[in-house]
Amino acid sequence: MERVMSVSTPAETVLGYLADFGHAEVWDPGTRSCTRADDGGPVDVGSTWRNISVFNGRETELTYRLVTRTSNRLTFVGENSTVTATDEIHVEKSDDGGSTVTYHTDLRFKGLVKLAAPFLRREIERLGDELERTLPPVLERL
Repeated sequence: MERVMSVSTPAETVLGYLADFGHAEVWDPGTRSCTRADDGGPVDVGSTWRNISVFNGRETELTYRLVTRTSNRLTFVGENSTVTATDEIHVEKSDDGGSTVTYHTDLRFKGLVKLAAPFLRREIERLGDELERTLPPVLERL
């Protein structure tokens, strides 16, 4: 699933906000709660979060880790016994001073759930559509 969104908020502000995955509670339609799972401190590569999400009507818990943080990209990897979720966020400066946010999610199912993966595509796209509606207004308020 990939969505591209434009906002008037500067790229540095957007990237700083999105680097703290705990904010997913506010903008991610599938997230119920998301709290730091490490000792706290500055958010950087290696920071972890406990994420409780609802997917396809079921609650699931993943531990997410920030694996990449550059001047325009964040990569989070969340994992549990049934799925590995990789969320990659690119934030580029726009000519008008705002930014373009590209949000890409890749879900790799494990075990028997792997067999259901083709049938879950609709749910993944639905969550992408909701993300496209919920994230930009949150970023505009920063």
